[in-house]
Amino acid sequence: MEQFVVSARKYRPATFDTVVGQEAVTSTLKNAIRSNHLASAFLFTGPRGVGKTTCARILARTINCENLGEDLVACGRCAPCRTFEEGHSLNIFELDAASNNSVDDIRNLILQVQIAPQVGTKKVYIIDEVHMLSQAAFNAFLKTLEEPPFYAIFILATTEKHKILPTILSRCQVFDFRRIQLSDITRHLASIAQKEGITAEPQALHVIAQKADGGLRDALSIFDQLVSFAGDQLTYQAVVQNLNVLDHEHYFRITDSIIAGDVAAALVEFNAILQQGFDGHLFVSGLARHFRDLLVSQDPRTLSLLEVSEDLTQRYGLQARNAPRDLLVKGLDRLAQCDAQYKQSKEPRLLVELLLIQLCRLTAAEADPEKKSPDASVTPVRTPAPPPAAAIAPPAPAPTATVAAAPVATPSPAATATDAYAPKRRILREQVSIKPTAPPVVAEPAGGPAPAVADPALGAAASTKEVNPSLLQTVWREYAQRCKQQGRNSLHATLVAREPAVAGPGRITFAIVNEVQENYLREEKPELLGFLRRQLGDPGLDMEVIKEEVVVKPRYTALDRFRLLAEKNPALITLKNEVDLDLG
Repeated sequence: MEQFVVSARKYRPATFDTVVGQEAVTSTLKNAIRSNHLASAFLFTGPRGVGKTTCARILARTINCENLGEDLVACGRCAPCRTFEEGHSLNIFELDAASNNSVDDIRNLILQVQIAPQVGTKKVYIIDEVHMLSQAAFNAFLKTLEEPPFYAIFILATTEKHKILPTILSRCQVFDFRRIQLSDITRHLASIAQKEGITAEPQALHVIAQKADGGLRDALSIFDQLVSFAGDQLTYQAVVQNLNVLDHEHYFRITDSIIAGDVAAALVEFNAILQQGFDGHLFVSGLARHFRDLLVSQDPRTLSLLEVSEDLTQRYGLQARNAPRDLLVKGLDRLAQCDAQYKQSKEPRLLVELLLIQLCRLTAAEADPEKKSPDASVTPVRTPAPPPAAAIAPPAPAPTATVAAAPVATPSPAATATDAYAPKRRILREQVSIKPTAPPVVAEPAGGPAPAVADPALGAAASTKEVNPSLLQTVWREYAQRCKQQGRNSLHATLVAREPAVAGPGRITFAIVNEVQENYLREEKPELLGFLRRQLGDPGLDMEVIKEEVVVKPRYTALDRFRLLAEKNPALITLKNEVDLDLG
């Protein structure tokens, strides 16, 4: 039975041209070899599984080959190449700094460096996980790293560059390895599947590449695992089932429900996801990524940012045409808030369900602007501008005859108490109540009175309803407490610092003392005013923010206080002189 070798070792690149996704690094190293401008120390840094140690081995083998061609590919026939392939090269040494990180280990390495190569021209020392070296080991290595023998080359590899001493970094040529792109990983997996005789769906390979998060070694390990699970037929369903990845179909269906404003369908789909054993937090992050992909699909200039398979690209384009841009932007904001609050929530499922309801209502508000959702921002009420002076007619002369005012019928207390419809009549009286002062008389045009036109920018009409001060304080504190629960502590402190005051029918005022509070109130006023209008039942309620001047009391010295007291009691001056007090 043939021994199994994992794909990460079996298909490890042997030349610079076969390294995946690191063209900038490999081209620089090849040019340095061609021009014979090799440095004595290199530092390869980057995420795990992107080819740092592989490039170090390829560089060591290439510079030791005795029959190197123009393509910079080792011949594989000379003595250095054969000993390298057999695993006992005398010119290439690999040191694991994670387990050899003491001063004594570095001293042994320095002693080996002093011995010239017996075969070939260069001795290469590859130190992996070099950030694990101790402080003393780094200091012992400095001199040799700066001035090594002409035949010695050091290649340091690490995933945590920030832990390397600056004195070490200054002595090395630093090469930053990047995360490998999804397309490169997918193509590499497809070539390996073809060599192994495995039929793999392109979408399945793309999911593997996404799960690997830019690491080719991780992608190959996942590939081996899935081949053991699914056999020679690697399908998309087998991949999502084995890797615990949510199928894209769930996101497409739930987004269709959000676009249609169908709350019930969205909640049912989310329940089906939970019944499959998926975590709600995973769903929230996946839906946010789905919204992001839809947003970049709406503009041809950002289409290159879409990192999905070719089969899904067309589906994203179709759904992106039906999704309003405002819905996607606001949805991403709500999803980010839910993602931040998920771990602290005692009812995470309820939190996600509330999020889906809000997203569906955003679509309903876009479809019907007159029916704004309660959480939508409310346009502040503005006082209408007075009519121009030319439109105001001169006052008419007072009539000689006095017209008696019609008496207003007042219901008896007994009838009011027993009438079931008294609340409705009371509301109607408040809406048609006559103001104590008559409005200015406006000259009518020749064709009769002009119809009243409502200014849409003014929102609701000016209110004449009396504001209940105690109810106002209760609603105000409730809104402040909501801000505190949302983590907006600064706004909460601003709202509870003072209490709002009733300035008249339909008008309240709130006092602030600095520009910071003014900025908070300016941003929060539409939402705060909308909340107050709904809770107080007054759609015309208006709020005015007043900035108070803070009077700073002067600080009195001991001498100042003595003078003030002496003005009231002159005997203190005599006492001071007799006992020789010093009030300096």
